[in-house]
Amino acid sequence: MKYTIDLKSVSTLHQLHEHLKQIFSLPEYYGMNMDALWDCLFCAFEEPVVIELLNTASVPAALANSVKILCSLLKRLEVEDENVTVVVQE
Repeated sequence: MKYTIDLKSVSTLHQLHEHLKQIFSLPEYYGMNMDALWDCLFCAFEEPVVIELLNTASVPAALANSVKILCSLLKRLEVEDENVTVVVQE
C-alpha cells in the first residue's frame, strides 16, 4: 500500500494534522500532534507500505519546523518498522 502526503496545499499546523488524519484514516480521538501521530503509526502496518512525502519545501516558513519533525518521525518509523519505507521529495 502507498500513502502520499502532499504538502503543497498545507499552510497551517492544523491543516497538516487534518491532512495526516485523512491520509492514514486516524481515529477521531487523534490528538493532532506528533506524539499522537507516532502512537497511531508505530506498529500499525502489518504489510509493507510506502509513505511518500511530497513538496516539503513548499510549506510556509512557519510550518517548516513541524515538517522537519514529521520527516524525522517518518524516518524513525522506517527504521523501527520493517514494513515501512519512506520517500521524501522536496
